[in-house]
Amino acid sequence: MRAAIGKRFFLLFTWAAILIAIVACGTEETTYEPYEPIYEEEYEPQHEYTRIEGELRRIMPHGSLTVQHFLEDLDYMVYVLENNFPLLGVANWAWGIDYRWIIENTRASVAAMREPCEGTFLAHIIFNFNPLVGTGHFSVFTHHTYDIMLENSTMSFMNDLLLQSPLARRFYESPEIRLGYAESIIDWGRFPRNRFFDSPRSNSPPYVTTEIIQEGRIAYISTGWSMGALLEGQFELFNFYRQIRDYEHLIIDMRGNGGGYYVAFFEAVIRPLLTEPVEAPMGYVFFLDGYHVQRVGTASWFFNNLEDFRPIYEVLEAHHLPDFNLSDAERLDYGALAISVLSGNEATIIHPRVTFPPTAFNGKIWLLTDGHNGSAAQLAAWYSAEIGFATHVGETTGGNMGSPRTMALMPNTGIAFYFDVLYLTDSRGRPLEAGTIPHHFNRPAWMR
Repeated sequence: MRAAIGKRFFLLFTWAAILIAIVACGTEETTYEPYEPIYEEEYEPQHEYTRIEGELRRIMPHGSLTVQHFLEDLDYMVYVLENNFPLLGVANWAWGIDYRWIIENTRASVAAMREPCEGTFLAHIIFNFNPLVGTGHFSVFTHHTYDIMLENSTMSFMNDLLLQSPLARRFYESPEIRLGYAESIIDWGRFPRNRFFDSPRSNSPPYVTTEIIQEGRIAYISTGWSMGALLEGQFELFNFYRQIRDYEHLIIDMRGNGGGYYVAFFEAVIRPLLTEPVEAPMGYVFFLDGYHVQRVGTASWFFNNLEDFRPIYEVLEAHHLPDFNLSDAERLDYGALAISVLSGNEATIIHPRVTFPPTAFNGKIWLLTDGHNGSAAQLAAWYSAEIGFATHVGETTGGNMGSPRTMALMPNTGIAFYFDVLYLTDSRGRPLEAGTIPHHFNRPAWMR
């Protein structure tokens, strides 16, 4: 008996020592390799562990999770968002999305689950958080998203190696969980409204089109539904520019364009049509000093800092930002003045794109915008407005802007979600996430 007790004590001591050693190594960069399982006297495997971004996570066997585990995962996601995602306030005052209301609904629906099905838990998350999708690129991964990300794994800037960890694979590579999600979500009714998905899309075609509205006076271009269409249609666009360069008006219809490659609009539309150099626009970069922000860093894809980061209230005191929403300052820690680097370099002067024959447009440019313009299309609208490239007509653009992006995994299930970590503003302090306001709004429907 004493021998058996001593043996168990020795195993317990060994296991504790291994855990201490693991945690001590957790401050280094991680390579998502599972730890070797420890076996008890009767050779029954204990839970397997893996290290996720410096923290030890237990890989729970399928069928072992409870509703309480699901609620813990929800709490973890909320904690990560509240301490790292800077755009929750903008979602509320700009788009009417109250994340606290979403959390309460999600918690109630998860707590009421009749049985702890992981696929159904994902369905609850996807359903209830639908209004927040597209705010700062926030999204919770379905199995379809997971498959696409693994197939096109080019986003190492947002720690997407997490998707290859045992914690993510336990969830997304389970046929039973995949089937449970599909069966759950297909039976549910209409999703809560999302400002991108549910608003009517422009009648513009998905590809680039050109048209002469009035010979010698008015020309029209549609950018298509994505910035990729601009890249594909560059040859057609440049020939059209040469044809209409002495027209009085050029209408560029960006309605319905949801974004994509952010440099496309700059290189295919703005620079070819410039008649003279312009100064690169200024803006501001703010962020929360949370772990998941630190994980990917605070280097924006679109801005270079012109000063060191400092506490937000020092930035607000040092610069005139009349359009900054002071209620957001409570959720931000640091900020700095920055300059746009859309050109792919650090030039402060943007020069026209030199072509032969020339493409520069000598008339007045009009840009049509709507609420579908998000991400790279939002960036294009902001850039155009800042440099005075065009007169904007239509609706406020849709935001979806705050690069770079970071990813996190829920600790029990391994469900993945991601979001932007920066709060980017224009030169007056208005967050790009709140959209760019046009110079002229559409007339109300009753006046048309």
